[in-house]
Amino acid sequence: MAKKTDARDREFNDNHVETVDSFEAGFAVEGAATGQKDNSRKAYYKEFKKVLDNADVVLEVLDARDPLGCRTKRIEQDILESGVDKKIILILNKIDLVPKDVVNDWLKYLRNEYPTIAFKSSTQNQRSNLGQLNISSEIASESILNSSECIGADNLIKLLKNYCRNANIKTSITVGVIGFPNVGKSSVINSLKRSKVCNVGSTPGVTKNAQQIHLDKNIKLLDCPGIVFTQAKKDGSNAAEVLLRNCVKVELLEDPVTPVEVIVSRCQTEQLMELYDIPSFESSYDFLLKLAASRGKLKKGGVPDIESAARSVIQDWNSGKIPYYTVPPVRKDIHVSSSIVQGYSKEFVIPGFNFGADDTDDNAMKDVG
Repeated sequence: MAKKTDARDREFNDNHVETVDSFEAGFAVEGAATGQKDNSRKAYYKEFKKVLDNADVVLEVLDARDPLGCRTKRIEQDILESGVDKKIILILNKIDLVPKDVVNDWLKYLRNEYPTIAFKSSTQNQRSNLGQLNISSEIASESILNSSECIGADNLIKLLKNYCRNANIKTSITVGVIGFPNVGKSSVINSLKRSKVCNVGSTPGVTKNAQQIHLDKNIKLLDCPGIVFTQAKKDGSNAAEVLLRNCVKVELLEDPVTPVEVIVSRCQTEQLMELYDIPSFESSYDFLLKLAASRGKLKKGGVPDIESAARSVIQDWNSGKIPYYTVPPVRKDIHVSSSIVQGYSKEFVIPGFNFGADDTDDNAMKDVG
């Protein structure tokens, strides 16, 4: 009987993992994010499903530095195939960390699939009266983008209200906010509400339960915990890349060295030499050796503490101290049909703005280097 019970437990866990579509190294993401055991992932997924089921419009928040890396296309497809008339809007958050021309290229790329809003959340410290700038990101200057006020909230609110009018919705709509951990979901909600109604933090796992916030009498927002939906590769090669999206607390990483290898491969040697004031290095291990010696991170006997140096590098990566961004790939097949995009454009139309598919393709986009 005990063997049969264990077999049923394993079968249930295998089926559940396949449904959630998580990655093998990420089974402990929610537990690592909260400092708890792995059993919290089922509760997190339950909260996530609650938001999806109750939402009329789903806001998918993306990190502008790597939008494709934090997209949940499996969930997007499930929403479209659910038979319920739910809409998806992409929020390109943290645009202040990416050059303006790269942001514009990403907007052109993503608007061929869904309405997309460029967004920068407020970084002000006060609890209420958070600032909003009614200016488009396309014309905002560098100083405005680096200010503490929010950019993009006005366009997003107009988009949601026009959806209510054009779709003849007489009652209020519920807007679910989803995305990977630490892409800024709660910060987007606070910026829209202009007050800190959701807890925010630079570490994953701050939001643990679905939260409902009334933006006004017509719009309700639902915040939910961030969950990683990345299909595992058999060799586990994508595990380190997922860890670099700040999905797990740095102090809880069992192997902090492997993600640093990815960081070193993405950055130029001269960039890291100048940032950390260290001499030239031959490999990621050599980089960590010299960084540990430079920072005084030593074990007993003067042995360089490689893991401690690696954790400090990952923290710098997550905080944005090490600048990085990706560019859109060459446009090929789109997994959303043009009829769906056109249907979205009709309901989300705002005079003077184009949130739907972009018919122009004048700027050639290159593959990620």
